[in-house]
Parts: sequence; C-alpha cells; structure tokens
Amino acid sequence: MTNDNIAQVARFWNDIAPDFDAIYTGKKSAFARYMDRVLRKDIFERYEWVMERAGEVSGQSVIDVGCGSGRFVTTLAQRGAHVTGLDIAPNMIDLSRQLVTRDGVADRCDFIVSDVLDWKTRDMFDLVIAIGFWDYIADPTDRLRVIRSMTRGRFLSAWPRFWTWRMPIRKVRLGIAGCPVYFFRAPQIRALLEKTGFRIESWKVVGKLYCVDAVPV
Repeated sequence: MTNDNIAQVARFWNDIAPDFDAIYTGKKSAFARYMDRVLRKDIFERYEWVMERAGEVSGQSVIDVGCGSGRFVTTLAQRGAHVTGLDIAPNMIDLSRQLVTRDGVADRCDFIVSDVLDWKTRDMFDLVIAIGFWDYIADPTDRLRVIRSMTRGRFLSAWPRFWTWRMPIRKVRLGIAGCPVYFFRAPQIRALLEKTGFRIESWKVVGKLYCVDAVPV
C-alpha cells in the first residue's frame, strides 16, 4: 500500500465530528443549511441510494465501514438489521452511540473504533457499505480485500469522481486542514473491485459520486 495517510485522516475527522454531523441535524444558520443542500446535495442523495439498494434488511447483519456519526447505522437498525459501525474517529463513534440510543435501536448496534485494515474478525455480513470512505484512501486495494473477506451478500460503495468542479475545491480546502483526499475514474474503480473479488451489479452517478452495487464472486 502506498501513501497511506490514515492517521491524518483519523485526526481530522475526530476533530470535526460535531461540525460534520450538523449537516444532518441542521444545527447551523439558515444560510449554511441552504449551502449544504446546494453544494452537498449528494450527501443526502447517496443516503437515499443506499437505503433503496439495501432493500429488505430485517434480520440481516450489516456493517458500515467508516460509519461516521451513525446516520446509516440507525436507519438500517430501525429497519430491523443488526448493524456494526466501524470508524477510525472515536468522536464519530461517540456520536453514533448517542444517535442509536436516542432512536431506540442501541440493542441492535455494535460500534468499533478501528481502521478496517486493522480489525480482526471472522464475521461475515449480509450487507457491507462504505460511503464517504474511499475519499481518504490513497490505495483502496488492501482495504477492499478485507471488505471482500467479510462480505457474504451485497457491497454498496460510493467513490468521489475524478475531475468535477468540486474536486479542486476539496483538494485545497482539505489540504489546508491537513486531510488528504483522493478521486477516482470509473475504469479505476471497476478494476479495483474486480481484482479484489467483486462483480459489479449496478452503477450510478450520484452528483459528484459514483455509487456502485457489487457482490462477491
């Protein structure tokens, strides 16, 4: 694996956890909420895509790799799944625990502070999601192999598209903040998934993202 900056990424997301979650809670000014809806529209669209593609999850095991503040976790648990949230930022996990407790689904959720690459488990999951995760991974290969080893059913992932108008803005903004960010071309994503043992079932452009539904082969 080359140029792995996961420690920087962990520090960044740990520091901004409450600010990021405010995108979902709306606990900010009216103008800031409006800008989120305009400039970060695909954050909400990718959520809708996951919930649509996940289908019936009642009684299934789900893992959210890079779960952040737990927005996907709590909804999937409300739909009857047992969900594991995995994230490298302790403050994000704290927010996730608070959210599922508030929503009354804490008994169906587990949380782990770890990089997926370091997490040792033999568990297999009916649904694996990795949303807002690959943006910060220079070389996804090793982590995709780990994800493949735990995927029994479907793997839903979102990848930031290379060369959109937002790409240089994110590069500069996150670079100043000390967080690396990466972007991907469609053939690159296809090759990564295929060489790590996945077959792509469907593919959708969602705003500045590629959203990919894949299964293990």
